[in-house]
Amino acid sequence: MKSPLRRWLLRLALALLVLLVLGGGWLWFVYLEPLYFPADGGPHRHVAGNALAGATENVDGALRALPGCTDGLGAAARLHKPIRLAKLDERTIVFADINNHAVRTLASDGTVKTLVGGPDQKGHADGPAATAQLDSPHGVAVRADGAIAVADLGNNSIRLLTPAGDSWTVSTFAGVPGPSPFADGAAATARFNAPHAVAWAPDGSLFVADIGNARVRRVANGQVSTVAGDGHWGSADGFPGRLVMPMDLALAGDGTLWIADCGSLTLRTWHAERGLATPFQKRPKMSMPHGVSLWGRRVVVAEMSAQRVVALDPADGSICTLYGDGTKGLGTNQLYRPAAVLVDGDRLWIADLYNHRIVLGTLPPQ
Repeated sequence: MKSPLRRWLLRLALALLVLLVLGGGWLWFVYLEPLYFPADGGPHRHVAGNALAGATENVDGALRALPGCTDGLGAAARLHKPIRLAKLDERTIVFADINNHAVRTLASDGTVKTLVGGPDQKGHADGPAATAQLDSPHGVAVRADGAIAVADLGNNSIRLLTPAGDSWTVSTFAGVPGPSPFADGAAATARFNAPHAVAWAPDGSLFVADIGNARVRRVANGQVSTVAGDGHWGSADGFPGRLVMPMDLALAGDGTLWIADCGSLTLRTWHAERGLATPFQKRPKMSMPHGVSLWGRRVVVAEMSAQRVVALDPADGSICTLYGDGTKGLGTNQLYRPAAVLVDGDRLWIADLYNHRIVLGTLPPQ
């Protein structure tokens, strides 16, 4: 006969297994983080960086981040889990602010402005920015004409912000809001499951990292199709190949799509002629690669669990650390769950998720 303790432990294990399955893998992402020991980050390039936006307070001599939703300049602005970043113009980036259910901008002088959404505007509604609603937006990407695609994770859909004079208009670009399985086809009826990132291609098509379906999708000419992943977790290369949790995307000039596959702890690439591939196969697993951007020939990655931003060189497989000393905090050269990166010329933008701030650094010459 089993002891009461053994029965209790068995029930607990079964309950956790059920929650893991129902949670789509998110529980291991949260609770098993301490099991991941970061691999060597290589030499430190010592990028100088400072928080450009985000509020803090001093409590008994220690700094503490202050989440919120306030537009303003620098430390007067409040953010609540900023994530994906995209270049809007020469002096401004746009970012998704998850817990504020908003899309906002940050100018190079530190000014934060909300384009659409707010903590009291959670939901799904198209129309003028003043009344439109988003739900936990994650990905943003700016089209050549200035329109902004948004991976609206909570609504399982892709939204489009279109300039309208001094404001914006929101429409649903693809997907159906609400609980959503998988379906390719017409954009109005296609189904996404927790879309996390978007990237425009030069031809006007849009790539989507669809983490809940373990796929990368494309929206083109009013149709949604799958370009990578067969819906099952795995690491197979080729066509269609397999992914686990594709979190972020960065499109190179030669058509190569870089994919931060956080679930498999690896970087993947996709190309129309070669399908999925796995570069850096000789390197140890990454510590939850959550954001990806391109810096010349190098690939810049936000390693969420390692509290750092690194750059990898596909030519020789080398790695260097650009920012982050590996410890959680608000001090100099510290991050707390860096979730996204954007390289724009010599500027390195970092979405410092749990510090509710955006850090701006200056990259050294390549």
